[in-house]
Amino acid sequence: MVLAVCGCTQQPNKLTRVSIAFQDWVGYGPFYLGQEKGFFAQEGIDLFFVDEQLDSGRRDAFKAGMLDCEAGTIDLLVSKLSQDTPIVAVLELDRSFGGDAVVANKKIKSLEDLIGKKVVFSRDDVGEMFISYLFYKKGLSLRDIKIISCSPEQVADVFLKKEADAVVTWEPWVSKALAFPGAHILATTKDYPGVIIDTLNIRKDIVENNPKLVKGLIRGWFKAVKYFQDNPDEANQIIAKHYNISPEAYKKSVSFLKWTGYKEQVELGKSGAWKEIFDLIAKIKFENGRIVKMPDSKKSINTILIQEAYENSR
Repeated sequence: MVLAVCGCTQQPNKLTRVSIAFQDWVGYGPFYLGQEKGFFAQEGIDLFFVDEQLDSGRRDAFKAGMLDCEAGTIDLLVSKLSQDTPIVAVLELDRSFGGDAVVANKKIKSLEDLIGKKVVFSRDDVGEMFISYLFYKKGLSLRDIKIISCSPEQVADVFLKKEADAVVTWEPWVSKALAFPGAHILATTKDYPGVIIDTLNIRKDIVENNPKLVKGLIRGWFKAVKYFQDNPDEANQIIAKHYNISPEAYKKSVSFLKWTGYKEQVELGKSGAWKEIFDLIAKIKFENGRIVKMPDSKKSINTILIQEAYENSR
């Protein structure tokens, strides 16, 4: 990973440069849209994109003060916070609504049929979290399956080569895996919409010392989502090039997720729903030996800034 900036920096044009990194998940597309359409600039922010796909790389950059924020799934947030990474979640970006799934060959009819079989997914990533959650609900154990671990972009290929009986992945690789003759979906986040949540995580010192900047990021995000909803054809054209897919493919991919609205986020924050799923994921990870300690959700999630940003927008 190469970082051109070290923390928030003031630019000659008086925009504050803010670095952000994330994996190639289509739900993060509004960040590209917001930057290109000037929504973040309206908030005094020049969003600088850092190509760091590895969660460990983002963790280390946060600890070194070289990265300002990231978009990521809540399970990865749990993992980083268990390693004392100085970040706070301030915003729910999206919820997977069919975008993540367990795809199996025709011989596998249920999750129970996976016992003793080969399952490919990326360890310490959202695929592992999804199947861990499903097994937890069924009273099953990951110790009873043969895990094949590889990078997220390779898992579907392993399944297509018949080296695994099932794959846990997300779009667009779910669609790719389903191209295998007889392949079908065993479970999808359409049936579990509150499990895989993406959040905007910001370095703790920025949240504490510059809440105005954080609220600017929040407003810029919602402006981009609103623009996408009002101008889907143009927005698909703008965003798709960042994922090296066609606008039609991007349109299909985002049909499997839900961008969470302003008012809904405020209500979720007040209800404590984010903290509940955070604590459940931490419990599952801890019991599976994937983290050495359970982070405190009350210190990990800040819902005050989204509430303030919402009140100011009304």
